[in-house]
Amino acid sequence: MGQAHCRFFYDRLYNFKGTGKPDPTMKRSTLVTLRSQCPKNSKTDSAVYFSPGYGSNYTFSNTFYGKVLAHESVLRVDQQLSYGADTNELVNEFAQSLEQFRRAFTLSINRMGGLKVLTGKNGEIRRDCKFTNKNNPNL
Repeated sequence: MGQAHCRFFYDRLYNFKGTGKPDPTMKRSTLVTLRSQCPKNSKTDSAVYFSPGYGSNYTFSNTFYGKVLAHESVLRVDQQLSYGADTNELVNEFAQSLEQFRRAFTLSINRMGGLKVLTGKNGEIRRDCKFTNKNNPNL
């Protein structure tokens, strides 16, 4: 259900943690595919689908969790879900059962509906989720 631009995971492909090598936890076939979509020293910042087999036709499923278990995550933050004791347990549970995932997702969406969202001049739509617009060095 989505895409990421190469700049958000480029380091995993070419210079993981400053080593000059790719992220060793990434499945080799995923690395090869992503490198073909995000070539080294490219002048463009292509968008890559999280689930390339589905492309823009992706439907709601638990496929994401299977990709995490198979070390096929595009984003490092997603792959890290398999490393924590609590999160790994959830990843395994959701990968095995679409129904469990749907129940947990529904509960989460319900809870988020109760949040007091800031609107108008009190809130903002961030151009980069890592920074408030006021503190974004790229704006």
